[in-house]
Amino acid sequence: MNKISEYLDEIKLLLYGVFIYLEMDTGIVKVLFYLMVMDTFLGVTKAIVLNNPFSFKKLASGFVSKLAVLLIPTALALMSIGLNYNFKWFVTIVMDLLIVSDGISIISNIIAIKTKKEVENFDAMTLILKSIRNRLIMLCKRLLITIDPKYHVEK
Repeated sequence: MNKISEYLDEIKLLLYGVFIYLEMDTGIVKVLFYLMVMDTFLGVTKAIVLNNPFSFKKLASGFVSKLAVLLIPTALALMSIGLNYNFKWFVTIVMDLLIVSDGISIISNIIAIKTKKEVENFDAMTLILKSIRNRLIMLCKRLLITIDPKYHVEK
């Protein structure tokens, strides 16, 4: 852990460099990261208030999965560069949807803490991921048809 803290500035610089190279708005990435941290903190607080089982292993896996969400727009931006398409608008929309999803989760956690009752949470993240996956599959099928017009895509 000490090694990581020694190189924290270099890691931050590397991440900024990647986001700038991919033409991603670093301000939006920061906002999304801060929302993820707030959501994680409020999720832990909610678990304590509602007497739900809590473990640091669950906390770590939850936080890592939230950070992995940042890989989605990064992967889309990389695909954009690799395919020589302009996906910047799509990357921005995905990041905006991720921000809204975390905002909904934060509000749900606050309501649960205030009322001391579990609140049904809308799983926007899964819907977003499925939608992105379906759009990319459609794009891939269109590319295959462009390459070989005889290719028939099953619906």
